[in-house]
Amino acid sequence: MSENDLAYLEEEKPKKLQFGWFFPIFIRPRRVMAEIAEKNHAVWLAPLLILMISAVVLVLVSAPLIGQASQVVPDPEMNQYFTPEQQDSINQAASMGTSPVMTMVFPLLGKFAGIWIGWFLLGSILHLSLTLNGSRSSNRSSLNVVAWAGIPFVLRDIVQIVAILVTKQLITKPGLSGFMADGVSGGGAFLGAILAFIDLYLIWQIVLMVIGAGKVSGMKPVKVWLATLIAMVIFLALKALPVFLGAQLGSLAGG
Repeated sequence: MSENDLAYLEEEKPKKLQFGWFFPIFIRPRRVMAEIAEKNHAVWLAPLLILMISAVVLVLVSAPLIGQASQVVPDPEMNQYFTPEQQDSINQAASMGTSPVMTMVFPLLGKFAGIWIGWFLLGSILHLSLTLNGSRSSNRSSLNVVAWAGIPFVLRDIVQIVAILVTKQLITKPGLSGFMADGVSGGGAFLGAILAFIDLYLIWQIVLMVIGAGKVSGMKPVKVWLATLIAMVIFLALKALPVFLGAQLGSLAGG
């Protein structure tokens, strides 16, 4: 059997799990994203699995601190005013907050949902944006590009894991949200929700998306940047909306 026949058989049975791009994408991003853009089959599974693994480690490291933060401990000076039934209710609420379901299962489900839904949503929005700007590429190509462009978030998880282990504190204000004042409402709160997603790793993701989208679409760099930035702005707004609504409902309940 000739080399051409072997190449043909490999093309007939494409590999969906391409873990071999993980390290090269940090060293030769243009070359790797060009290879990803050339694929006519789905190669998005490997990066999503890697992101899920890093998410599991991050949740396991954060779980003890989440349990500690969720404990409801009444002021000792006020204990005398609580009835035994009220004290039991407070203790039950504290024990529920430290249960594995609350500290690991729910956070992990949220992480997994964010990875998969976020990938599919951003990939679809990028494909639509590229199409409106003149591209004739497939939605599968956009999904491949977005999946591998998210690899920098693995490094972000590793950095957060190390930070939590060293400081013994949860990261409460991620991204640029630390520049927003506490207690803001309305448009300020929505802006704060968006800023929480903006960091160095997001910029890194955008650059990788631009490289991949340029190879996929064949459009001029200006159009590729425009289409990618439009897709990212829409995606961040949609991603921040549930966070903003949850904060608003929480403030109403607290008030």
